[in-house]
Amino acid sequence: MTASRDSKSLSSRLVQLTRKPGYGWPVFLTIIPVVASSTIFTTIICILYMVYGIDLTLPDNLIGSVSVVVGLLLAFRTNHAYDRYYEGRKLFSSMCNSVRNATRAVWVAVKEKSKRDHEEKEDCIKLLLAFVIATKHHLRLEFGTKWSDLEDLLPSGLQLTKFDGNADQNAYDIINTADNEPEITSPSQDTQDEHEQTNEQTNETTSLLRKRSGLPSVYSALRSLTNAERSATYFDGNPINEVDASMSLPLEIIFHLGIYLDRMLKEHKLDFNDLFPIAAILNSLIETLGSLERIGNTPIPLSYKIHLKQAVTLYVWALPFTLVKNLGWVTIPAMAVISYILFGVEAIGSEIENPFGYDINDLPLDDYCKDLSAEIKYLYRHITANVS
Repeated sequence: MTASRDSKSLSSRLVQLTRKPGYGWPVFLTIIPVVASSTIFTTIICILYMVYGIDLTLPDNLIGSVSVVVGLLLAFRTNHAYDRYYEGRKLFSSMCNSVRNATRAVWVAVKEKSKRDHEEKEDCIKLLLAFVIATKHHLRLEFGTKWSDLEDLLPSGLQLTKFDGNADQNAYDIINTADNEPEITSPSQDTQDEHEQTNEQTNETTSLLRKRSGLPSVYSALRSLTNAERSATYFDGNPINEVDASMSLPLEIIFHLGIYLDRMLKEHKLDFNDLFPIAAILNSLIETLGSLERIGNTPIPLSYKIHLKQAVTLYVWALPFTLVKNLGWVTIPAMAVISYILFGVEAIGSEIENPFGYDINDLPLDDYCKDLSAEIKYLYRHITANVS
């Protein structure tokens, strides 16, 4: 049990390491164990055949038919992963173009009658840029507003989400201290049956939280809490059911943009004919956000991944039995190269299927956001606005 926990802890640390900037693991390092094991196995086969004369050979036509199937599986895996990678790039580029169009339309169409109008319009432009940056963090499961590239873009008067991404830890803390907090337990705790039922609910909640493995919605842990635990989590007087109401930061920014445009229309600072195309752009931004979420939150089916790994492993381990007769000791380096190629192709598919992280093979989202930020800053610093 201890070894299993240590293994999971090491795996978790490696995953977190690869999510940090500048720590992308090359594909070669991820396949060293399987390549080494395949080479060692091939060496054993060669020793048994070349030294001890044990005939372990298999017919060539058997492996030939299997190689076609393995090749098709690898081709499908890699093509599907690259499609996700390329679609992610297209969607993010489309989102940046939509923000460029929206900033141009707002900057030109919204009339300024006072210095306050200019400041509000500048805040609107910054919110459009903040939408792209917030989407980047949202796709990386980095929640909240405390990010260096995002904080300065959010106006101080806005009431944006205060969630900081620590839902899991807070839930664990509440569950672990539930027995020591009698004031937040159910009023009917004197009844033994209800007390046992509360304990069962707590155990079930703890089990559910421990089984969570990076679900797209981090609020699912809080939704699973009992009423007592929800009260402890939101002890500041908010309604208990408020924990069930959540919204991603990019979507919340879009709503604030819509409210601003509606107010400009009512104050006759924006014509309806100009509002319609801007509203259409906001709608397209929401659609793009949903498409990006679909890529980030829809993994390749686990059964397909497992079957592909098993098929490649069996193929690589069966191949030495057909090569040793003709190649002899050369089978060892040949199998090292073959296993590196096959397992490398499979690893590349796993590497690029979610292109929104920090790995060296992921999309450079930070660079895209920096370029867009420079363009928008130039807009409101150097281009004259619509002043009436």
